[in-house]
Amino acid sequence: MSTPTAPPGSGHRSPRPGAQTPKRDRSSELRGSTLPVVAAIAAGMVVPVQARLNSELSHRLDDGIAAAAISFASGFVLLSLLALFSPGLRGALRRLAGASWDRRLPRRYMLAGVLGGTFALAQSTAALVTGIAVFTVSAIAGQTLGGLIVDSRAIGGGMRQRPDTARLTGAAVILIAAVAAALPRFTDTPTPTTIVLPALAAVAAGFLLGIQQALNGASTAASGSPLAATWLNFFVGAVFLGTAWGVKTLIRGTAGAPLPTSVWVYLGGLCGTVFIGASAFLVRRIGVLLLGMASIAGQLTSSIALDFLVPSSGQSPSVLTISGALLTFAAVWIASRRPRGSTAK
Repeated sequence: MSTPTAPPGSGHRSPRPGAQTPKRDRSSELRGSTLPVVAAIAAGMVVPVQARLNSELSHRLDDGIAAAAISFASGFVLLSLLALFSPGLRGALRRLAGASWDRRLPRRYMLAGVLGGTFALAQSTAALVTGIAVFTVSAIAGQTLGGLIVDSRAIGGGMRQRPDTARLTGAAVILIAAVAAALPRFTDTPTPTTIVLPALAAVAAGFLLGIQQALNGASTAASGSPLAATWLNFFVGAVFLGTAWGVKTLIRGTAGAPLPTSVWVYLGGLCGTVFIGASAFLVRRIGVLLLGMASIAGQLTSSIALDFLVPSSGQSPSVLTISGALLTFAAVWIASRRPRGSTAK
């Protein structure tokens, strides 16, 4: 039997014997796309708003752990109401449960919300000891290190991206930018001996945040919906933080402050759903490191805007803080570039 050939004029050419068909470098194409990076920056901009809301709630309750637990619980309630009226989200949750039951999705991935809850717990405890500046820089350092390791090992089943020169340079620049942005607030930092352990806890919390994003990406792939992964994240996180709040209450008792009647102080959970949902959607498109760096750029930009529009300490952002924020965009640009002809392995 003769081998069929393409009709004349079809434009199809058979490859030469022994010739290799060129492969499209999918990771390079994805990383070269600016839209996911811009989306990650926009998602990061909601985080300072969430921090302001949770800080206000914590102040009114006089209990940081209670504020974090309520924030996660409010996000869980919002997503559960959405699932009630959304057949698509309910179907995605069933697919997520089925993937876990069949072991197509490792069951430990279902506990990603604990990692997010750990970061919220560190914000409400370690940051009170270290000060905001040291906590921010420590958390960014941990998040950057986590992004490099998670991407290089493809944790969570994402695309493997080895730490090449561009990524390492971008990581170094983002750390310099974080230090520059926080430098004006280092004058309020306690003595070094009192903040070593809390600062290390902040590094660990930032590291775990990168792993959480990778696991949420795997849950999104299994369910076909970032909202399903976000619902699971808030459910597990709310249970974890609620338990921590209960243990603290048993040991120390409650602060005794009544729940605020202002609805707006409870909107931190809504901001969290936007950020975590966007991260779950984007993480497999640009990787954990670039996602974290882009969101940091968005966070610093939004923080500066809030300090201008609604100052919390009565002081405007310094030149160093603004310069650090601008430097984060340079870091994102550096890390997103790849040498011509290179391929991700």
